[in-house]
Amino acid sequence: MFAKCCNSDCRKPFDHREGRLVRFSKSSAQGEPAENQRSIEHYWLCGRCAELFVFEYDSEMNVRIKPRDRETHKTILFRSASAA
Repeated sequence: MFAKCCNSDCRKPFDHREGRLVRFSKSSAQGEPAENQRSIEHYWLCGRCAELFVFEYDSEMNVRIKPRDRETHKTILFRSASAA
């Protein structure tokens, strides 16, 4: 189980009331018993990081975060600046 935001630059403590919680199904390595062929892994981004990043699941079954597209990022920055 995770305890902090997946963004290594943030690491805010987990709070189920905010952010984005996702789960990915991960296949086990070849050669493991059939009953252990799949597992579920959970990942969480805090509210602020969820506005800036999305989860990406690659073909090698690794989960990482990447910046949202530029247009969304500009909108978030504009909204943050106008709220101040």
